[in-house]
Amino acid sequence: MVRVMQTEGEKSARLSLVSLLLLSVAALELLARITGVRAVQDAAWIAMLLAVLLSIRRLTLREYYLVAASVVVSVLVVALLPNPTTVLIGALDQAVFLMSFILLLGLLQATAATSPSVADLGAFLTRQPPGRRYAALSGGTAFLAILFNIGVVSFLVPLIQRGIQRAAPGDPLNPIREQRQISALLRGFAWSVTWSPTAIAPLIVMDLIPGVDRVVWMGYAFPLFAVLMVAGWLEDHVRFRAFKPRGVLPVMVWPRTAALRFAATTIWFLLLVLCFVWLFDESIVFGVLAACPLMVIGWLVAQQGVAHLPARLRQMVGTDLTGSINVAVTLATSGYIGRAAAGLTPANAVAEALGLAAMPDWMMLALIPSFTALISLFALSPTMMAVFLGSFFAALPVLPADATLIAFSISCGWALSMTFSPFATLILIVSRASGIPISTLTWRWNLLFTTFAATLLFPVFFLLTGGH
Repeated sequence: MVRVMQTEGEKSARLSLVSLLLLSVAALELLARITGVRAVQDAAWIAMLLAVLLSIRRLTLREYYLVAASVVVSVLVVALLPNPTTVLIGALDQAVFLMSFILLLGLLQATAATSPSVADLGAFLTRQPPGRRYAALSGGTAFLAILFNIGVVSFLVPLIQRGIQRAAPGDPLNPIREQRQISALLRGFAWSVTWSPTAIAPLIVMDLIPGVDRVVWMGYAFPLFAVLMVAGWLEDHVRFRAFKPRGVLPVMVWPRTAALRFAATTIWFLLLVLCFVWLFDESIVFGVLAACPLMVIGWLVAQQGVAHLPARLRQMVGTDLTGSINVAVTLATSGYIGRAAAGLTPANAVAEALGLAAMPDWMMLALIPSFTALISLFALSPTMMAVFLGSFFAALPVLPADATLIAFSISCGWALSMTFSPFATLILIVSRASGIPISTLTWRWNLLFTTFAATLLFPVFFLLTGGH
């Protein structure tokens, strides 16, 4: 909420202007990618900066910190580099792309939130017997995230907590149930970013590093996701083996119709993405951006009919879009800082100092995720590190390893950070939605799992590189 005294008319006008500016950012970014006209991209910058300025009173301490850090990095770029304009233009382009991406996905998320099929599937995931609950929540969260993205977390956490209290009010074992279910959700979402076609991490890295094959990348990532889901289930089973639930909780029947409808919706979205990729001979990144508006309109028509479409779109732009301003600013500033900081970093000199050329590929690839997770403890978000590392490797004249494996490694670092870093957006959202302390969600509940995942990456990359 805006924390200043103002009339309702003034409040509506201001919110309307911010909404239109945010909508303009997304529309201009899409148009700039279609036409390649520089002036359109510059107009997207202006819309983004105005939207941030007009929303300054609704930002939290995290966004203020990131905006201030962006200013500091900009000053350093101007003061230290011979070509500051080139670096700052690249950083602004990155910021606009990330803001547009999260805004368009936010509209898709808002559309999914009103789908009866999604509601039925969410309820089903949270009402499974103990033996199946971990796999249902971990795997189900990952697949729902294809269309829901990070919004699946805000959607499922309240369902989990309400379901636990409704099934066994006042039961002293309820905190254990909450820990098991929310941990499964966190882990499933965290590692889905390595293979999900709409995850932010892969799309950022693909946009920065040339030569990345997303299909091959997904072929690496999904088996790893499956192994970690089994490992997480085993860890959960061993840790809580003494837990003996009293009574039988109600189990929901598999919502077959809802599942088929959701599967059809997901397939339709992916086909739209591929259609735009083929039609414009563009990247998957562009395909996802272009498919979102059409998907939103089509899904709303399927839910409510054509007659209600204009009113629903006005409501989404006026309310849901402005509600995304905090996460949009977080991603935009993180991308800006990561890109500008990479410009300040002498990539060749750093690579030589670290001995990347002489280091075995598998070792470098396995160390990148752990480095990303550890550095995130210094308030450097996974988004910032993904942009920084992607820009850093792209600046090298010769990549020290296969481009697709480097991209996969960076996304693994993002996944590790999401169950380890107190500054990860996922953790902040879950903590806010559940009331559970950040340190509990990360280190107390998930440190063992995160450490295992980081260790597992060493043999994984050894196998993928053939020991080179």
